[in-house]
Amino acid sequence: MMRTTMRRAALAALVGAMIPAAVLAQAPQPSDAPPPPAPVEPVPEATAAPAPAPVPAVMPEATAIPATEVSPVAEDPKDQARAMAAQGQALYDEGKYVEAAGAFEKAQTLFAHPSNLFNAAKAWEKAAEYEKAGATYKAYLDLYKAQNYGADAPDAADVARTIEVLKEKAFLALPEVTIDSDPTGAEIYVNDPVKVLGTTPYQTHLPAGTHKVFLQKKGYQGFEREFVVRSRDALRLNFALEKIKNDGFVRVKTNIRKARIYIDGKVVAVSPFTEPLPVEAGVHQVVVEKEDYTQESQAVTIRAGTVTDVTLDLKLANKSFSWRGGLGITSLILGGGSIGAAYWLQTMANKEWNTSDDFKTYRKWSYVGYGVGGGLLAIGTALIIWEAARSEVRSADLVKDDRIPIPVAGPAPVGQGFVLGAVASW
Repeated sequence: MMRTTMRRAALAALVGAMIPAAVLAQAPQPSDAPPPPAPVEPVPEATAAPAPAPVPAVMPEATAIPATEVSPVAEDPKDQARAMAAQGQALYDEGKYVEAAGAFEKAQTLFAHPSNLFNAAKAWEKAAEYEKAGATYKAYLDLYKAQNYGADAPDAADVARTIEVLKEKAFLALPEVTIDSDPTGAEIYVNDPVKVLGTTPYQTHLPAGTHKVFLQKKGYQGFEREFVVRSRDALRLNFALEKIKNDGFVRVKTNIRKARIYIDGKVVAVSPFTEPLPVEAGVHQVVVEKEDYTQESQAVTIRAGTVTDVTLDLKLANKSFSWRGGLGITSLILGGGSIGAAYWLQTMANKEWNTSDDFKTYRKWSYVGYGVGGGLLAIGTALIIWEAARSEVRSADLVKDDRIPIPVAGPAPVGQGFVLGAVASW
């Protein structure tokens, strides 16, 4: 046993003597000091990592140590990081920026150093991956400060400005999304029902994926909807808002057929139309008109959920003189004449003796004249008042209960569709 041990020790000494002294001098020496710091100024190209140290030559078979006797020495992580950084530099020079960024990040996992992060950020920036580039630049600044006792990198101000530019580029590189509504002016919330982005119409950029939009506008129902943004595809959204129901009803009656019924200046029906018309609660102007007839109007206060009746009767604007007027004037003339004759007879009677027959005759007929004249004046006055007070309407235009209306379409008030009005009958 002792002889075997001595032979092994001698063999090991012999192998050690055979290794060139120059090779041992080139082997990496342990060191706790970090590699040099990241570049001071941004550069257009990635910073190449130092070339790895030469690997010792393979020993001859005769002097090789059996694997069961001596364990292989693991490669230094710093050397692996240098080799990976060199590979990243080669990929960067070939314009393969995504692969280069991956190589620099792998080098960083092998040995953490700010230069790896700076080079990876440059590669991501060249690849137009602005969000990743900004995040990697930020990691570069943080690592430099951590490894240098809180001191900022010499190029910290320039890198911070670059990060802000990259944020803007990353935002603009996202798909463009336009959000609109009918009516416009609705407040917009996207993915966050508390944070207002703006009011419709509104244009923004959103990452690809599923999002949720919330719209709010006074007087309209709240609205929310999910939508999908596809990478590099612009998207335009237009949503119709539903008005909150706050309607009352107005029912308009008139005495004339084919009269137009207006609410707030818009034709809503044609008479006869007895169905309640929906209108928004509040004050509205109701007008009824027809050719050759007077126009009638009324301000009406409508309450939500109730029906308000309005009656507006029309009359001819230029009335013809009827028999009532003619008879009334005739009665006035005759009554005046009769009273005048009675007054003359009374005058004649006063000239006679009150016991004479002429006196009695004059007095009798004067009484008759006064009576007849007074009656005719009363009748004539009543007929004239009747003529003046009557609302003349053509019989063909009158609304009659036995008429069955034929409906026609007409625009409803305040853009609420169409309503029906009657324009003929059976």
